[in-house]
Amino acid sequence: MAELKKSLLSLGSNLGNSRKFLSEAVAKIQQVPEIKSVRVSRFRSFQPVGGPAGQDVFQNGAIEITTSLSAEQLLANTQRIEAELGRTRHTRWDARTIDIDILTFDDLVISSPQLVIPHPRMTLRRFVLEPVCDLAALAVHPETGWRFQQHLDHLLLAGNYALTLNITATSPVKTLVNLSHDETTLVAQSLPVAGSKQELAKNYQTLKQWSASEQFVLCNFAPRECLINQPDLISSVEQFERSILPPRLLVILTDNIHNESRHQCLTKVMPNGITTPWLFLDAFQEKVLTQEYAALATCHL
Repeated sequence: MAELKKSLLSLGSNLGNSRKFLSEAVAKIQQVPEIKSVRVSRFRSFQPVGGPAGQDVFQNGAIEITTSLSAEQLLANTQRIEAELGRTRHTRWDARTIDIDILTFDDLVISSPQLVIPHPRMTLRRFVLEPVCDLAALAVHPETGWRFQQHLDHLLLAGNYALTLNITATSPVKTLVNLSHDETTLVAQSLPVAGSKQELAKNYQTLKQWSASEQFVLCNFAPRECLINQPDLISSVEQFERSILPPRLLVILTDNIHNESRHQCLTKVMPNGITTPWLFLDAFQEKVLTQEYAALATCHL
């Protein structure tokens, strides 16, 4: 008999009778022979995050299952169930009858064009984390090492800003210009990579003002970038960080989001442990990058 794995799934719907679609999705998942147990969270209402304007409110939930399926087999089953419940894909993040995302699969870490586990945005979205915490608040995220309740607390209590670390040779100028016209986001000026404690102090003094902003601030720099070449500045970085609210997340711009070595920069900028969740984005997909950045302003609401 195949070993049973535990998996967390996210459910969402904002077309038709959304709660009925969520219940039907749960029922269909329970009918999969290789799925042995299903626990269901409370369903909640959330405003849409990202995607086309004018969408209806979402109904969201989460389920925890045990299964003998592989992650790829589970994905095939969730996509089949989505199709059976009328899911069609036209525009990214558009309205849908049902959306079923695999959030975690035991402690597995996968990154491919077909499947990314843990789900790369699960730690950034309240509509995912609240239902998950109904079921597994004390479970640990396989990559960050934080409990899911800690991620939810961070999302609600962190500063209203994100930092950007660009590890490519290109600049997201067009994206930043586009966002500068968005009323929900303030695009902050870039600051130089610090080469000394004195320069770090200046950067954090400026960042302190943005970290307390009521408007979401997108910073096109990350103070911890200095640690890539000057790891000895870590004690100064940690000292200055204690004086401000932590960032909601660190956005890392890369030229290959599925390259396993991309995580090496995380250990360089967070050598003493994870200080904030992160999101890898492709710096060369301008339309997607703009959409992802814009969604960050409201994902915690």
